This record gives sequence, structure tokens and C-alpha cells, in this order.
Amino acid sequence: MAKTGAMPAEIKIQNKTLGKLFSLSGLNNRYLDVESALEQHENIDPQALKASQTGFARNLMRHGDGARHIRANLKKAFRKRFSQEHTEASMKWFNSRTGRKILKAESESISPKNEKEREKFAKGIMNAPPSESRLLVVERIESAGTLSPNIKSLYLAYVEAMFPFNNLLQGKRLVKVVGMLKDEVIEPIREQVLHQKLFAYRNISVKDLKDYAGFLESSAGRWFVLSELQGFTQGIKKALVNVHKVQRELLIEIDEGGPEFQLLRELAPPGQRYLLVQLRDPFKPLFTDDGPVEESKAPPLSSARQLGNELESIPPIALYVMNKIETKRPELFRKMKHYGRLFNSKEELEAMSDDEYADAVETYRAILEKASETKVPRSSLQLEYVNLRLTGVISKNSKTLALIETSDSKGYAVGKGDIIGPKFGFVDEIQSERIIVIEKSRDYLGNILTRQRTIEFS
Repeated sequence: MAKTGAMPAEIKIQNKTLGKLFSLSGLNNRYLDVESALEQHENIDPQALKASQTGFARNLMRHGDGARHIRANLKKAFRKRFSQEHTEASMKWFNSRTGRKILKAESESISPKNEKEREKFAKGIMNAPPSESRLLVVERIESAGTLSPNIKSLYLAYVEAMFPFNNLLQGKRLVKVVGMLKDEVIEPIREQVLHQKLFAYRNISVKDLKDYAGFLESSAGRWFVLSELQGFTQGIKKALVNVHKVQRELLIEIDEGGPEFQLLRELAPPGQRYLLVQLRDPFKPLFTDDGPVEESKAPPLSSARQLGNELESIPPIALYVMNKIETKRPELFRKMKHYGRLFNSKEELEAMSDDEYADAVETYRAILEKASETKVPRSSLQLEYVNLRLTGVISKNSKTLALIETSDSKGYAVGKGDIIGPKFGFVDEIQSERIIVIEKSRDYLGNILTRQRTIEFS
């Protein structure tokens, strides 16, 4: 279809319908809207993201094509969850008088032109708080909407983008920092979003706001919200893949020591640029009222990823043992399946932060080692092949058996399917002068490896 340019009529209709929905609802500009809203959220966690770093983080995300990835993944999410009924209901709402009024108010509320008015409103709300009915309906809108979770996703992406350059977090692991922040930033972001929405809706009636909350809480509204959240989150992950590449390039430039380099000049503000290369910022005093100014140091380069090859040295696990693990240790088996799939996905591995990747490698290594230590009863014939000797073949009642002698001069009879050898091989075929043994095992990627061995007459 891609080569011929052909497209089923149904797909064309879906794309056209979603195009209208994106235009009416503002989804085409969602990333820039969330970016503008986040700029008003100061000091969510000054240690995880310094106020001076937000501009640098914004530039990194833009360099990582954040807006493009968000648009592409929003379209992908809405196509995947497409519903003609919900799409039409959503378009009807956003194209209504109330819908247009609310979208316009939300857009104007985050405009830099209204900064003074926002400050004035913030001061006034302390003396004249909103009515209980207005506050309750705005809380419903915030809870059912996407702004708070989208701001959270972008904020955590900023933290990740700045992590190599944030001296306050050196010595900590990014995966743990982000893990803690996921819960800690929810309330401060929600509180600021509520203030932001109260400002945006200050001239909109409570009745209209209740209509908006009703839409968000309807089946069509929930479909719209969940599709947006899914697309926005996935778009952030895709953008961070590019950001990680830019981080590495920046760290190389920093190690080589020059703020005159193109990428550093393009992305880092002047003051931040000088701090990154461990030179004194000429625009910053050496002393302040609090004492001498401390300079931050650039962290070392991240180690290169081998995309799972770090685990190649771990021996494959016999398929016979894997079957026992699946039966007796289902949780361990589930983890092996999960990480096997993960390490087969180059895209997912590249999308991880350095700490997440390192944690995944070490966790999977521990899982594989734990699986390899699984105790499985062994028979007297599970010896090295040099200790096994074929001494005869007999047939009885259409059944063929092979006579095997071990190094301690003990004899055994084996038939097709019996386990033999050090790696849980099974007898596949008994011939007149030899027996064929098949060994099957699973490697760290989940691939089934097959090897044939033979035991012959001496």
C-alpha cells in the first residue's frame, strides 16, 4: 500500500476525521501548549531541575524534535483507538460555543502577554478566593483532563535531559531520582495547574465549566483524554532517544573544553555554557552576599551501550530446565520472558536513560544466573559424552533400545526421548551403530538453540 500509494477508503475517512478533530481541539499544538504551561511552574523540585536549567532543557527537547514526535504519536494513538462515535462527539463539543470559548481561554492564559495579569490574579485570589462551586468544578476539570499528567511527563523529561549537567544530582542514579519524582511532583504540579485554570476560566460561567467537566467525564471525553495521554507519553519517550544522543555529543564537546563549539552555543545559554566547560562565567560575580560562588563540574562521559551484548557470556539454559522453571517458578519464568522481549527491542533499549539501561542489564543478569542455578534432578546418564559408551542396540516388540555403559562400568538401557548428556539432551534417534542426541537451550534473547550430538560404538 505504501509503495503504490493506495489506501483503503476507511483509512482515508479516519485520517480526514482525525485531522478535523486535531484542528478543532488544539492537538496539533499540544506540545507547545504544555511547554508554555510548564514555564509557569517554577521550583517544583529545585534540586532535580534548577530554575536556570529550564531554558537549556527546553532547547534540548526541541533539538530532539519533541513537537514532531508528540504530533506523530498523538496521531498514532488516536488511530489505534479510533472510534467514529467518540470522534464525532468530541468534534461536536470542541466546535460548540462553549468548547471554543474554553479553548481560547486556556490558550490565552499561558500567553507571555498575560504575565502581569496572571501575577495580579494570583495576588487577588488570596484576598478573594473563588466560590466553592467554581473551585469544585475546576477540580473536576483538572482531575479528568490531561494538562497535569502532560506537564509531569515533560517535567520528568527535562530532569532526564539535564541530569548529566546537574551537579546537585551527581552520585545519584537517574532511574531512582525519576522514580521518586513521579510521586513527589504530582501534588505541586496539580496545585499550580488548578491556579492556572482558575485564572484561565475567570470569565467563564460555572454552568459552562460544568458542561466541560461533563464532556471530559463522558465516554467520548475519556476516550479523548486517554488517547492523548498515551500519545503524549510515547512521544516524550521517542524525543528522549534523540536527546540522549545530543547529550553524548555535548559531553564530548565539554570534555574537549570550549564554549565556542557549535552545539554548545546552540543549546546552552551563555552562563550555563561556561559552567558546563568548568570556566568562570564572565557575566557572573565571583562573590555574592552568601559567599564565594561555587563552580559545578561536568560529569564523565557515559559508557557505551552494547545493546544486550553484555549478556552474551552467560551460557544458554537447557530447554528442559526452562520447562521446569515455567512449571515450578512461574514468576521467574515471566521475568525471563519480559526481559527477553526487552533485549530484542533495540528501539526500547535506546530510549532508556543510561541508569535505566544499566539497571536492566544487571537485573536481567541476576535473573539469568538465578535461573541457571535452578535445581533439577539428574539421572546417572547425565555425564559428559566422553564418559558414555554405546555397547549395543536391541529391538523388542517394535521398540528399539540402546545399551549405554558409563565410565564406572555400569550399564543402562535408553529409548527415544530419554534424557542423556550433561546439558539435558534427549535421544532423538537410535541407529544400528550410533544414537543421535538433540540438545535444546534458550539464550538471553529467548532464541531456541539446537545442537546435535552422537554417541557411537567404541
